[in-house]
Amino acid sequence: MNLCRIARRRNRILLLTLLPLAVGCNSIEKDHQSDFLKPFASTESTGTKAANQPMPSERALCIETAKTVAAKGHAEEAIKLFERAEEQDPTATALDADLAPLYAEVGDHDSAIERYKLCVQRTPDDAELINNYAWTLMEAGRFEQAIVEATCGVQKFPEDTRLRSTLAMVHYRNGDHAKSFQQWELAVGKTAAHHNLALLDIDAGNVDSAREHLRQAKQDPELDSRANVLMAAFETSSQKH
Repeated sequence: MNLCRIARRRNRILLLTLLPLAVGCNSIEKDHQSDFLKPFASTESTGTKAANQPMPSERALCIETAKTVAAKGHAEEAIKLFERAEEQDPTATALDADLAPLYAEVGDHDSAIERYKLCVQRTPDDAELINNYAWTLMEAGRFEQAIVEATCGVQKFPEDTRLRSTLAMVHYRNGDHAKSFQQWELAVGKTAAHHNLALLDIDAGNVDSAREHLRQAKQDPELDSRANVLMAAFETSSQKH
């Protein structure tokens, strides 16, 4: 089980061509820019069909370009484009759902939290939004608030393993390992809960606690080989230190 979906950071590739944001998204030379602008390149010559199609607004161009740029891993550039799109029409629906994860990716937790909060207010029954909101609160160190949001999410979606796992992670980060184990056990079972706590303890340098969780996990006759390998590697590492 992948425990650490903790705001993965992808290596940034320097853009060879800077987006001319100052002069507007619709001024981009679509046929001569780098590959992430190709969705706007014409697929046919200037014919009757193309002539009859309405020209997309600058806001629409900014949004579509931002989505393509974000898909290429360029979060900061995508943020600028989404923000510019909002400026084009302040009366239109805000792009909170697009901007929230991008802000989180670049480490702007305050902006991400504000956007996620607005998203959850508009769509209170979206488990994924609640989960991401709680996780971002945790990343920002707002543990009590994260616990409140994750707990509300679990109450709405008691079978959602990811939400319950997030609640377990928040409790662990907040120093309440007993509640963390309780939520892990409900989410993935007792043996896997011990295994997960062992991994978290190893990462946090809690050697004795990690060893005890691994000992408990090994008592399960159906324990998979990965836990045995982890135990062996951990014991070897402990002996070296």
